[in-house]
Amino acid sequence: MAVETKARKYSDERVHNLKAILLDAPQKLDNERLELLNEIYPLTDGEPQILRRAKLLAHILENKTLYIDDSIFAGSLTQYVCGVYAFPEWNCDWMKNNEGTIISHLGEVEVTEADRATFGDIVNYWGTRNCYDNANKMFEEVYGYSSMPAQETGVFYDGNSWPAGGGTMNYERFINQGAANIKKEAQERMHELVVSSENREKFHFYQAVIIVMDAMITWAHRYAALAREMAAQEQNYERKMELLEMAETCEWVPENPARTLKEAMQSFLFVHLALEIEVTGCGYSLGYWGQYMQPFYEKDIAEGRITRDDALTMTKLAFIKLQEIGYYHGPKFAKAWSSHVGQTLCIGGLTREGQDATCEMDYICCDAHIDLKNIQPPLALFWHPMMQEDFLFRCVEVIKTGVGHPQIMNTPVAITRMMDMFHEEGVSLEDARRVAIFGCVGTDIANKTSHPVEGEVCIGKAFELAFNNGVDPLTGIEVGPKTGDPVDFKTFDEMFEAYREQADWAVATMRRHGRVGNDHQATNLPLTLRSVMTDGCMESGKDCWNDGAQYTAELMINVGTVDAANSMLAIKDLVFDQKKLTMAQLKEAVLANFEGYEDIQKMCLDAPKHGNDIKEVNEFVRKCYDVVWEAYYKAGRNYCGKLGKPDAYSNSLHNLFGAVMGALPNGRPAYRALTDGSVSATPGTDHEGPTALINSAAYALDTVKFNSNHFNVKFNPSAVETPRGMRNLLSLVKTYMDQGGSHIQFNIVSSKTLQNAKLQPEKYKDLVVRVAGFSAYFTRLDPGVQDEIIKRTELTFK
Repeated sequence: MAVETKARKYSDERVHNLKAILLDAPQKLDNERLELLNEIYPLTDGEPQILRRAKLLAHILENKTLYIDDSIFAGSLTQYVCGVYAFPEWNCDWMKNNEGTIISHLGEVEVTEADRATFGDIVNYWGTRNCYDNANKMFEEVYGYSSMPAQETGVFYDGNSWPAGGGTMNYERFINQGAANIKKEAQERMHELVVSSENREKFHFYQAVIIVMDAMITWAHRYAALAREMAAQEQNYERKMELLEMAETCEWVPENPARTLKEAMQSFLFVHLALEIEVTGCGYSLGYWGQYMQPFYEKDIAEGRITRDDALTMTKLAFIKLQEIGYYHGPKFAKAWSSHVGQTLCIGGLTREGQDATCEMDYICCDAHIDLKNIQPPLALFWHPMMQEDFLFRCVEVIKTGVGHPQIMNTPVAITRMMDMFHEEGVSLEDARRVAIFGCVGTDIANKTSHPVEGEVCIGKAFELAFNNGVDPLTGIEVGPKTGDPVDFKTFDEMFEAYREQADWAVATMRRHGRVGNDHQATNLPLTLRSVMTDGCMESGKDCWNDGAQYTAELMINVGTVDAANSMLAIKDLVFDQKKLTMAQLKEAVLANFEGYEDIQKMCLDAPKHGNDIKEVNEFVRKCYDVVWEAYYKAGRNYCGKLGKPDAYSNSLHNLFGAVMGALPNGRPAYRALTDGSVSATPGTDHEGPTALINSAAYALDTVKFNSNHFNVKFNPSAVETPRGMRNLLSLVKTYMDQGGSHIQFNIVSSKTLQNAKLQPEKYKDLVVRVAGFSAYFTRLDPGVQDEIIKRTELTFK
């Protein structure tokens, strides 16, 4: 069958039915991966790890159960519509604990007794071989002390018990080159090698690439065969033709270069799903998806194959496929990340030549979200001064729907950041202009950057340890260094230096743990397909974990710095400046969780806070972030020997860390979530309106020194109902960007709506909110995150 010259029409009813299935279908744990893992690993014992992992992926692709739903696109992560895979290679503690309910991105995941029966063999094998347990063991062997007290009391959350660090993959290369040509390239590079000890690992790498490319072709051909089988049984003529076209498409891509927009989208979905099958984590970001689809769109339009509406419908169907993808890596991970998949799609930005890169497919991505109101893939608008006003208004139309995206990034700031971060690697300005989002809000150079994950450190906890002389107040465990009892401090500078010492120790401990985990992953869990999709690895013949990529960053997130700053501002104001309290009185009230000390809690709440554009406060918050930045570099280079940069955002980590912390001098009671984002105001403490808030946020941290910042703002929907309100929002964004702000995102929802949704979740199952660097269905979030979002200040334009 030849490629059709006319597109088949696809109804909106089908699109919305497929989305409805996602919201209503039960999520299931699919143990098929565990069974296939058990089958293949004994057969590859003793082989190089990269070949073992490549053969595992091939075994899954060649044997996993397939299904085709009512979409025009083939492919799924598991054998279920909303299935979830387990990855015991990183952590299987939750399997040992026979955990009850587990939660993924669309809610509860069904785990049957039959599922649990398979856990025994998995735990027996991986219980001592998984990355997390080995990182803990290696940490103690190398550094001479256990990291567990720091982990258990919330000093840091590890980056090794869950697979992550995908980055912005080079889908464009795969779509335009095809698996067969990538296989040919690997064969040619392998044949050019001289047999030597230096090239041994390169041989293994290229062998692994060949195995994986063959498997991807086989996988697509299996879908083609299934589509033909289904077509033979199909009574409806239109659907029969669709299935036959699907078979033809799967027989061509991803083996060969795509020729049409439909083939390009199908090839993209195959490689994206294969990446997620290799390892599902946060996150494989899509880069400038619309811009690498644009040439296919233009060609199809010119040849009369499709209309704009056809392209829009295909985009919606592709987005629904992305929303199916979920994961589960244990209860702690679920609380920390809310199971966000990190499939961020960038729009706007600049070309390599420095011109506005916005294209028609970027508009189509916006229109798809206006209609679908999907949480996946979240959009990231790379704003710059040359951007057309009509496109900015289209982005605000998406924001007005309440989906919480696009988040808005400052392109000039991000370019400067890339030039600084990768100057040792000789980064070009042209590369830096294609800065993109990886995962949530972190930035990288699209297609070319690898991201080993180190972990997440709680700076709010570092302050808590400084306030308690290194002791965790909830457990009484001595965790951090002895920095003195604040009751004995004579000056505020002594308090600040205690904070600095605890922050240095916390960051160093977390980064040490991250590096030993990175070593285990590089040695035992190499990722062939991710490496193929990251520029530099094919050229160097090295896996992405082993410094094969053109650029290597890492992920080290700091959380709760605003809580630390607000707490120290309260101490300075109440104890040292106004002398309303002694340090002993304040400490007594905080340790009592303010019970019986409500008057002191009110003083703490009324003390100066970030978010109100007070010059001294703005400067102090920045000083606190500078301590974190300095601590990062004191702790040394990353696992691959690169400088890197610290990140500043929260995901749901502010909820995870807050749950194991006592009260703080900022007036926050024990166990409550910390402040979201990195430059957001603590909910309910910004009183001077949106302009004051953005002025504080823009100054709070140096957005070139840090690889990200994270700023949540909530408006009542009435604020942006009219064109004037929309223009006010864009003016606010421009003011923020002009001051060097790097990131801003909006929740357009009333607190009343959120409160009603919490009380009657069945009536609000499709209510979307912006949590951190991602959007989520509100009723499926952890209650702690729900409460924090409700408490965020609801702004209007006066």
